[in-house]
Amino acid sequence: MQTWQFIWLLAAVTGIAAAGLTGSGWALITGERPTIWLLSSYSVATPLRIAALIIYAPLATIRTGIDYFGQNPILAMFFAAIGLFWSFLQGVFILTTFFGFT
Repeated sequence: MQTWQFIWLLAAVTGIAAAGLTGSGWALITGERPTIWLLSSYSVATPLRIAALIIYAPLATIRTGIDYFGQNPILAMFFAAIGLFWSFLQGVFILTTFFGFT
């Protein structure tokens, strides 16, 4: 494995890990899984709900792709690719902003 492949993999795994930690933290604090239905009612915590959903979305998209793999493999691969690309971008943001990777 070359260095650039390792860095790309590191960025994707960082994004997936951040999504998992956010989803688990939200479930631990509130007692419910982060879903789009969090936005069905407006409250003071709505900006926090939106931030949690944006950070958790790549993992939810990958999980959706894995769930649909038996029924529609093409759609499943599409969802998994979207989730992996989003987690890669999220990982790049985290690594460059908080850890100074360039």
